[in-house]
Amino acid sequence: MAEQTTSDDVSPEDKRRHPRFPLRAVAELQYSTKSWEAHVIDLSESGARLVILSEHLLQKGDPLRVHIKLDELNLVTSNKKLLNLHGRLIHVREQHLGFEFQPDTPADRTLLYELLTLIENDH
Repeated sequence: MAEQTTSDDVSPEDKRRHPRFPLRAVAELQYSTKSWEAHVIDLSESGARLVILSEHLLQKGDPLRVHIKLDELNLVTSNKKLLNLHGRLIHVREQHLGFEFQPDTPADRTLLYELLTLIENDH
């Protein structure tokens, strides 16, 4: 018989839809006509934690486009070196941003899965 777990046994991280993996990469954030450079802290199949490097007025719920630069990471075998994502901010704490996203294209989705598989196997 399977062991039952109660909600008391689940840590906040386990409530996420997908596991997050640490990733250090540079990204460009775009909101309307503005753009900022940011660092990716971690990444999952549907979200990322980012640190924005300059002043901003972004707020929870804002739609964003994020372009993660993979050319310096030497992680992926794909010729595509820019992971393009779109979504919205789910939290903003000063320079720290939580971003819920969808890949822009099927090629971006494939690249995301490849990247996550490589990160997961590396840790």
